[in-house]
Amino acid sequence: MPSSYTAGEKFRLARLGLKALKQSVAGDPNEDTIDPRVKREADRIERRAEERGTREVAALQRRLTEKRQAAATAKVTMRTSSGPERAAARREMHDHEQAARRIQNELRRYK
Repeated sequence: MPSSYTAGEKFRLARLGLKALKQSVAGDPNEDTIDPRVKREADRIERRAEERGTREVAALQRRLTEKRQAAATAKVTMRTSSGPERAAARREMHDHEQAARRIQNELRRYK
């Protein structure tokens, strides 16, 4: 699942991890000595990050679809026109294709 952590969430998870490590080392090696509150808070942070990541992926996919459609429209305009209008449509098509590639690269980050 895609996750998107804020800087504060990363810091808080690191602190919770250290706290859990201390509790684990200090307790009985055959028992789970980590405080349930630490586990609950870490789970809550991870759930929120996962929800945020899912929303971000959906928004990026919508933008990618829009840019691809705009590039296709500009390509049709380019093919059916001539002169300065054709050159402008070509530039527009390239701009939309470049934006689509940037969005695709960003989507790869979530996989």
